[in-house]
Order: sequence, then C-alpha cells, then structure tokens
Amino acid sequence: MSDNITLALQRLFDKHRIIFWTDANRELREQYQALELPDVEKIELQNNEYAVKYRILREQPQTKFLLYREGPDPALLDNWLLDVQKASGIFRTDQVGIWLSELGLSHVEFKDLVEQHIEFFKSGKRFESLKQIIQSDDTHTTLRLKLMAICTGSDPLFDNILENLLQELASKRDEKINLLAKCQLLPEFWTRLEREFGYRSDEPSIRDFALELFRASFAMGTNGQPHLKPDALVFLKRWKDSTRFSTSFRTLSDEYASVLNIEAELHKTDYKSVLGLDFFRLIDQKIISDLVKAVADRTIQTPEVIAAVSRRRDLFWYQEYEHLYETIDSAARFFQVLNEADLTITQGHIGTHAEP
Repeated sequence: MSDNITLALQRLFDKHRIIFWTDANRELREQYQALELPDVEKIELQNNEYAVKYRILREQPQTKFLLYREGPDPALLDNWLLDVQKASGIFRTDQVGIWLSELGLSHVEFKDLVEQHIEFFKSGKRFESLKQIIQSDDTHTTLRLKLMAICTGSDPLFDNILENLLQELASKRDEKINLLAKCQLLPEFWTRLEREFGYRSDEPSIRDFALELFRASFAMGTNGQPHLKPDALVFLKRWKDSTRFSTSFRTLSDEYASVLNIEAELHKTDYKSVLGLDFFRLIDQKIISDLVKAVADRTIQTPEVIAAVSRRRDLFWYQEYEHLYETIDSAARFFQVLNEADLTITQGHIGTHAEP
C-alpha cells in the first residue's frame, strides 16, 4: 500500500502544486507520517486552516504541499480551504481513488467509469498497460477505447480493435470478446459499431456483424441495398489488404460465401458488373468461367479480355488464379493474331503474314 501511495502522490504532484489527502476512515496516519517526498512539505490540517491557507498562498507560493486531514472533510460552509481544494489535486485512499491517482485522473470525473469497469482494473497487468498509454486529456470515450484496446491486444484505434476481434472469430476463439464482456465494455463497443458502421441488432455478436459486413459490401458493389454505412466498405477493404489480418479475411470470406449464397447471386449477374469486386474468391471463378466461354466462342474482343485481366491483377485473389488469367489473356491474343493472319494460297504456298 505504501508504495502505491507514493507512486500515486508523485503522479499527482506532476500536475498540482498542492495535494489534499483526506483519510476519512483514519487508517493511514502511519503511512502519512512515514511518507517522504522530495521537495514536498507535509502539513496536517487540525483547526489550522486559516494559517495554512496564508502560508501556502502568500508565504510560500512556489512550494509543493501535501495537506493531510484525518477524518472526513468539514461541511462546505466550514471549510476555509474549499476554494484551494477545488483548484488542487485530491488524493483518495480507497482502491478506486488510488487507481485514479496513479493514472492522474480526476476522482470526480472518472470515479463512476472505473467502478463500471472494475474488472479491468483488478488486473495489474492491464492496469500497467493502461498507465503506458493514458493521457491527461483523455475523455470517457477515449479512455474506454484504450480499455478495449488493451483487452483485445490492439492499438487504441477502433478499426484495429475490430480487426483483432475478427481475427479471433476466424480462429474459432472467443477470449477477447469474452474479456470485453467481463469488463462491461461490450455496450460501448456495440454503440460505437452502430455509430461508425450502422450495425444494429437485437442480439449483436461479432459473427453477426461479420456476416452483415460481407453481405453489405457485396450489395454495395452490385447495386443492392446494404444495411450498413459506406464506411463499412472502407473498413472491409482496409482489413482485406492488411498484411497482418488478411488471413482472417480470407478465412471468413470463404466461410460466409456459402452462408450468403454468393454463388447463386453471381449466376444472376454479368461478369462485367463484378470486375472491380474481390470480396469472395467465387467472383474470380465467375469472371474466369465467363471469359473462358467468351474467348472460346469468339464472342468477345481481345482488348476487352486484356482490360478485364489487367483490372483483376491488383485485386485480392489474383495470385491464386494468375495462371488461368494469363492463359485467357494469351488465348485471346492468339485468336486475334489468327484472325488477322493471311492464310491465302499464293504460288504454291500459304501466306502466314498478318495484315498490317
């Protein structure tokens, strides 16, 4: 306890010249008496408030002071130091108060938040991680985001938190999402998911969101009616192209293609309408199948084939089907040369030159 008190007070003195310590339960006099803080003067408040006020404000306006009161604070009308107390740091000796002091957060402003997410703060490891990234201007929103980030092993960015949860989903695990629930952080998570991406559900889950994300993204690309905001598509593209998380995208894409009956949807469309989409490998299979048939039937112009293959080269599944795309491209070029070749018989031989 004494080490925690020292650390908490040191953090408070980084921000305040005067710290009030109210030992309401009269439990910590020994710790106060034993406490040694460099360049800090200790004063016990015992019906000496007026003299103390003159000293700390007039006689020693640059000195740091720790003002200790044993027992509860006096009534507001009887508190000579109330104005000073409101402008100074407050040190609490209950566990929540100590946590807040160590973090340098206002007891008045953040007490309810800590109590709401008390399971998070019970872990020393999580608490130490929070101390590394907390900032003096954190709001309730940014602080909860950091709690979620630590629970999910993420950077304190909502997209990264979501990517980590989708990665866990793809791995058939649920430790991170369960920890968010245990720390009472899921309500904030779902609220933020609705605000940023438009996801709503009476029974929200990360799997249900992932399904809706793939469904909406396909709908956006095929003139359908998505139930998510356009920012959801921006997120999916970033997730898909992420070096770290693309494997989870691949896993869930393959799984949900069947759930969402994407193959049947593609049968209703022309390959040209999905040339720019790469949310499912079935899209590439559809394009390849249609191009093969069109090239074989000579119902497509070579420039159109070249353009289609070129457009797919920078998309997600291209490398898996590169040999097929390049074969189609080569076949189209061959048929073009063949069509343009002069195969007439002249003077006993066949001409094989192509017309200019």
